[in-house]
Amino acid sequence: MARSVESDDVPAQDEAEVRERDIVEAYLSEHALEPSLNDVINQVVAERPADPFLVLSTLLYAKATAKRGIFHVEVREILDGNGVPTVVVRLHTGKGVFEASCSSETRGIPDKADPREDPTEAAVPLAKQRFSGRGYRKQAEKAERVLAEKLLNVEPTDQSAIDSILTVLEPEVGRNVCYATSIAVCQAGAKYAELPLTEYIAKLHDMPLENLCVPMPLFSVVNAGKYASNKLFVQEIFLSPSSAVNFADAYQIGAEFNEALREQLETRGIGFTNVGAFGGFAPQLQTLAEMFQILRMALDATCTKLETGIAMDAASASPLRVDFGVDFSASDFVLLPPASASGDDAAGTSTTKSLLAPSPAEDEPRTSYSYNMDKWVSGSAGSLKSSGELFDIIRSSIRELEITAVVDPFEKEDIKSFSALLSAEHDADDASGVDATDATNLLRKSDLGGDPNCCVQIVGNTLFQFQGLDAIHEERACNTILLQLHQFSTLSRALGAVTDARRLGLSVILGAAAGDPSSEANFLAAFAIGAGIGQVKFGGLCSAECIARYNALLLASEDTFAPAFVASAYRR
Repeated sequence: MARSVESDDVPAQDEAEVRERDIVEAYLSEHALEPSLNDVINQVVAERPADPFLVLSTLLYAKATAKRGIFHVEVREILDGNGVPTVVVRLHTGKGVFEASCSSETRGIPDKADPREDPTEAAVPLAKQRFSGRGYRKQAEKAERVLAEKLLNVEPTDQSAIDSILTVLEPEVGRNVCYATSIAVCQAGAKYAELPLTEYIAKLHDMPLENLCVPMPLFSVVNAGKYASNKLFVQEIFLSPSSAVNFADAYQIGAEFNEALREQLETRGIGFTNVGAFGGFAPQLQTLAEMFQILRMALDATCTKLETGIAMDAASASPLRVDFGVDFSASDFVLLPPASASGDDAAGTSTTKSLLAPSPAEDEPRTSYSYNMDKWVSGSAGSLKSSGELFDIIRSSIRELEITAVVDPFEKEDIKSFSALLSAEHDADDASGVDATDATNLLRKSDLGGDPNCCVQIVGNTLFQFQGLDAIHEERACNTILLQLHQFSTLSRALGAVTDARRLGLSVILGAAAGDPSSEANFLAAFAIGAGIGQVKFGGLCSAECIARYNALLLASEDTFAPAFVASAYRR
């Protein structure tokens, strides 16, 4: 009997072994383990590395993640270019790790509703909190959890859908986190689409490749106002090497001028070659007339050098032409009435409205503002000018100093003064008394940047942020907007703003913030080219971060398949 029982157990054991073998074979087949292992082993044997196990582990990890989307999200606190806390977002995907960050703050646009790092420490004075309450450590931990819930296992190929998710999350995780995540998603999406980042952005923007361009650089040469410790009431003076026929020549002209300006300033004593926050010089001067006298001397020296044999396209240097612009940033030296209690609304969803929820309206609209021209002069009792007086100063400066671009010449709410300036500079029936037969004015009235309807660029930066494109268009307040990517919570919003501006007939300048990290230089360059933007204002050539942005454009312009340089048609 015992022998019979033993014989009965054999078939049952064989049957279990067969079942187990079938399960194993099905598992191996389902995951293609055998051919995958053979592939990586053969690759290791073919390469014969010194450490085969290290290479083997790397190859196996690549295979493990190759078909996956986002499988891990990191949000960490770092410092931006100004030494202020911000965040970096890292997305781990099947195609690699992609990260992005941004400047901590955008002028007037709050990143989070509560400025404190830890709202539970409300009883602790901000001055005694970590980074004066501006840290991101706790917010980063929260954002990491929230993003993981929404983005894990999502493929980063649908930018619009992911940006919609981020827009919903913005009140919870903050604008900086949303922006950095959106940019990282775009970089990952380009990798998944197997397209250069520039072409991928053009695809997202529905921009035909033949309409792409390498932009004209606007170099910051003088910093003042909030950017520096001197007495000039404006924030920045910048130049455009408008005679350049390619980006390399434009870059060289900017660098040669920068060196000539340094030499001119050095002759004036100690402190004149100080450097501001945006890569320009910060000389101890008080008036635009003094500053432009030095700029013209530096330009003469640059012309002499470049027109006598320096390796450069002859059309770029002979004759050499440089246009100057001034960023007044008038909102920084306007005198405002006491602020009323503001609402808690989040940023609007349409850039045609504004990037900010408006403050409650005053009982009566203001017709004039007071501007303190001595805001940056230590010990001064102030030199107040009305909107009309500042208007006259700006018009006089445009004519006498031959300025071709003015940025934020008035306070962001003084939209009527913007409109008056644009009308005075561009309308045929100019009531200002300018002699239309004067050769100087005729030259000034010629087309600027290939635009027959433009002789001076009236540029809105804070005006655009606070008023929106619809108000700018309705009031005919300016002909150009200056946008910075981190003004927006997502890439889709930024691209939408470019589209809306062009639809309304406005030119676009892509800018950068003083605190933007140099790690984002390649993306800024790709965005400028991919969105077909004709001008970029990335700072001056005394700053490593700013130079990194221009270097990225230089390398992109020298690529075999790079689009054409905008040359004299930069107002696109």
